Amino acid sequence: MGRERERELLKHALDCPRDSVARVIEVVGEPGIGKSRLLGETRAAANRQDWVVLDGHATELERHNSFGVFLDALGDHVASLDPADLAGLGTELVRELAMVFPRIPVPTVGVEGGHERLVLGGERYRLHLAIRALLEHLASGPGLVLTLDDLHWSDDASFELLGYLLRHPPCAPVALLLAYRPRQRPARLAAVLTQATREGAMRRIELGPFSRDEVADFLGPDVDEARRRVLHQASGGNPFYLEALAHAPEEWLPSVAGTKQRPAARSRNSLLSLDGVPPVVSATLQAELAILPERVRLIAHASAVAGDPFQPDLVAAVAGLSRQEADSALDELVARDLAQPAGPGRFSYRHPIVRAAAYEDAGAGWLVQAHARAWNALEERAASMVRRAPHVEHAALPGNDKAIAVLVATAEAVAGRAPADAAHWLSVALRLLPDEGEGDIRRLELTMDMARFLGISGQLWEARDVLHEVLRLLPRTAADRRVRAVSFCAGLEQFLGRHAEASALLLAELRGLPRLEDGAATTLQLGLAEQSIYRGDVADARTWASTAYKLIDRHEDRPAQATAASFLAYADCLAEDVAAAFEHCDHAALLVDGLTDGELSQRLDSVEFLGYAEHDLERYDAAGRHFERGLTLARASGQNSLLTKLLVGRGRVLLWQGLLAQAKDCFVEAEEAALLVRSPWLHAFALALRCQVATLTGEVEEALRLGEEARQFAGSSDDWLAMLTATFLAQAHLLADDLDGCSSILDIFGSSPELLMIDPARRPAWFEFFATAALALGCEAESEQWAARAEAAAASLVGLPGRKAFALLARARVLHASGDPARASATARTAAAGFTKSGNPP
Repeated sequence: MGRERERELLKHALDCPRDSVARVIEVVGEPGIGKSRLLGETRAAANRQDWVVLDGHATELERHNSFGVFLDALGDHVASLDPADLAGLGTELVRELAMVFPRIPVPTVGVEGGHERLVLGGERYRLHLAIRALLEHLASGPGLVLTLDDLHWSDDASFELLGYLLRHPPCAPVALLLAYRPRQRPARLAAVLTQATREGAMRRIELGPFSRDEVADFLGPDVDEARRRVLHQASGGNPFYLEALAHAPEEWLPSVAGTKQRPAARSRNSLLSLDGVPPVVSATLQAELAILPERVRLIAHASAVAGDPFQPDLVAAVAGLSRQEADSALDELVARDLAQPAGPGRFSYRHPIVRAAAYEDAGAGWLVQAHARAWNALEERAASMVRRAPHVEHAALPGNDKAIAVLVATAEAVAGRAPADAAHWLSVALRLLPDEGEGDIRRLELTMDMARFLGISGQLWEARDVLHEVLRLLPRTAADRRVRAVSFCAGLEQFLGRHAEASALLLAELRGLPRLEDGAATTLQLGLAEQSIYRGDVADARTWASTAYKLIDRHEDRPAQATAASFLAYADCLAEDVAAAFEHCDHAALLVDGLTDGELSQRLDSVEFLGYAEHDLERYDAAGRHFERGLTLARASGQNSLLTKLLVGRGRVLLWQGLLAQAKDCFVEAEEAALLVRSPWLHAFALALRCQVATLTGEVEEALRLGEEARQFAGSSDDWLAMLTATFLAQAHLLADDLDGCSSILDIFGSSPELLMIDPARRPAWFEFFATAALALGCEAESEQWAARAEAAAASLVGLPGRKAFALLARARVLHASGDPARASATARTAAAGFTKSGNPP
């Protein structure tokens, strides 16, 4: 019946060879247009062809159920698998899966205590990797069809996972079918799908209304032409509306045609909405409910509250009826085709619109009590806090400490895998918390936690605004709490690329401290040293790091002392004070290596800047060791904010050691971590380095794509990151023999060739590239100037043979171009020896 073209497109998803990779199709259209019906037909066809078929639905009332649509699709199937069947995924991946699928036994082999890491912390992309591996495993035999319906109601964690799967499709025959209402598509889902569409990773089916012929086919020969015409006009060709109106009494049809209209009853405080549904259709549905016997109508209301799908025992508790009474009424709902079986012991409404109609048909006061009964029933059944929380949200009154405790516990339970949902539950708890004035520490602590979860989930501006409100309320005497809030807020400004604003915030707080002799002052000073480094203000970086180091000596804070020494070492590198850099680097390494894991976890920025200093000083093995330790601790403690920077640092060490494949893996991971915190600054950084690796491995098109994307995220400012992305993109253009694209970078830097925003230790490499590019453009005199700059830059970096090697390589290129191949060859051999000596193979 109709939809033949759409069926053919979906059939394409099942016709590809079973050994092919994933295919993604989105099915979009207004409510009731037939998306679910089309997905159901595809699942039936896939079942006939022996695919593994799984389907999940997001639901409106449960939209903060973390990974809800994926749990609905995969949960029961995964729970039915023999644990031995999952063993092939590896212990670590299975343990990640157990975070989302609670019925998976947590492997204990090689894990101290068996449950050493039950919180994912910030490294959510490793969970995404585990679910991708699970899909590949499920598809390894016959192939997998996974349908996700009503995605517009899904949760933030599901959108993150979907984005990962679209960027990194399973390497297996997986058909992923996505259905949603485009007008209700949230911004996060729109961003995920727009990127996939732009990259050609997805096909789209847009369902429109039935034509008159399709309406006739849908209604069948028993409906006469006049009635079909009226129904087509009233329904607008929408299949669900058509079906609802087809069951309407005859006396309704004139009003349907427009002679008069009966309004739909609406609940003002309804949580499930019939918005967008024509009033005549919603009135028809509610009229259908109105003629139900009283007890059956009560069960209809209770079922709408209980969930989708719903369980009869919970429905009975919500309705306040015995199980026998509830089952009898539920049978009547099924007989009238309002509800239908949805698996063993579960039922669902025949369509979300019917559930919304049943929910709106209930009184607002009754709904509050119904949610309270659902909450109590779930508590009696020892259901998880996550299942109780939606009912608590809609039932609890301000001041209910028990409700607040449930919401806070729910936030803590989901924070590691779904921080956006954690922030939501804390926002609800805050609404219920009695206001005890500006000194209400409990409110401030919960607000701080909410801001932290907002920041981890990538809602950076929202988190920043919340923290500024916290700072407005916190008195100056609460120095520790204020410094904690200011430091986090400065970190958010940094992720937004606003380093000057971060510095100003830290400096204002430092000036307002009542005392400068404690740890609060050193925390702020170290923050100012870090922001000065990112701003390129070397003098300020050295001043703040040195001041903090001297102050720390008075109260023996070992992690802070190691951090100050690391900042000093890197600031010395930036100042081209190589001798001081070596000295401070030795001292910092001694301090960092002497810290316990617990101490170092408090100040992982010490590892970050120590690693960068060691990299600049050509101590690649030491830098790699420190970055690896930092990554291990960041993962164990859930410090996602540092993952991208540590992964970038580790990747750069690997790149300079010539280990390009491993470097690429680090930069891909760094990008995934950056995407989770939605930081354009971190994202640009990771993309730029992926561009550099692609250039070095000869992947021209990939390098150009990554470079252009990096430049868009970096923006047009003249800071070091914008310069970095522009230069790596120019290298890609040079590899592609696009001299016009490469020449633009020389025009930019030709007016300011000192490269003051670039680390001095990296300048010889940049100058060598500019010399190479100038020669490619036929600018031999300009190439000579860049080679001379490389030599001057290398001369100040005493004891760094790899940096001198770049200058020698630039000179060799100029000599070769000028017709002196003998000297060019000898100089190039000397450069190669310098690279080898430094641990940076050519």
